[in-house]
Amino acid sequence: MSIDLNLLRIFSAVAEQAQFASAARSLSMPTSNVSRAIKQLEQQLNCRLIDRTTRKMRLTEQGKILYQQAKKTLYELDNVVEHITSDGPLTGTFRLTIPSEYGSELLADILADFAALHPNLTIQCDTQLMPRNVIEDDIDLLLTFHRGQLADSSYHSRLIKSWRSIVVASESLLAKTGIPTDIEQLSQLPCISSLSALEGQPWIFIDKEQNPVKVTINSCYRVNSAILAKAAVLKGLGFAILAEHCCLDAIKAGKLRAISFPQQPASISLVAIYASRRSLSRNIEHFLAFLTQRL
Repeated sequence: MSIDLNLLRIFSAVAEQAQFASAARSLSMPTSNVSRAIKQLEQQLNCRLIDRTTRKMRLTEQGKILYQQAKKTLYELDNVVEHITSDGPLTGTFRLTIPSEYGSELLADILADFAALHPNLTIQCDTQLMPRNVIEDDIDLLLTFHRGQLADSSYHSRLIKSWRSIVVASESLLAKTGIPTDIEQLSQLPCISSLSALEGQPWIFIDKEQNPVKVTINSCYRVNSAILAKAAVLKGLGFAILAEHCCLDAIKAGKLRAISFPQQPASISLVAIYASRRSLSRNIEHFLAFLTQRL
């Protein structure tokens, strides 16, 4: 019995997403077409693959068996196709998410130039401040700013670029608090932190042995924006960790002072995150190579 591979690919997407609507988005096709394809596949095989109600769906035993085999078959087929077309133009749809603030400024020209180099590739770029779920949100690649080590996950990650960070404060604030010489003193001083960092994530420093050292800080001003944080530091609202290159102008003008400690604040890094795979798709691999070269 021959099986339509297009129907098999649609079925695999539904099985992975556990939702017809999510599978339809990942395949860039109407939900009605997905539902019709599943019915057609079931008719071809003369068995029910998915039990579905108005609220949820689940694979039948036959569906589970087919999905496990289909996943291997489609993966091997994709590898073969990718191998024999490795010198051809990039095609398909490339979905990525970048940080909404500095990410757009940093990556705008790079993304536009990459798109110009690959006119047969459809690029869908979203901007989000908070990291998203690569698989559940149908994203091929997530670029995010991160400080310290990434938590273990089922995803792969690649460091793209790091920027040195420093602790800064205004001269007016230092006149009131004095200049701290130990990072533990920061827990008793006003600090400006990010909303995401306060979800159980204190400030992270790196000691001389390259080990992370965490300091729980006292923060009454919390923002998810380096621009807002720098403005608050200049107003004397607290100490902050910022990328050094963003503060050099204010330090030279005498508006801010860099505070030195035996430990160095963890660098701010641009990290690429993608689903765990034995090999990257050509679209992701080409873009990461282009991005690394440009940065």
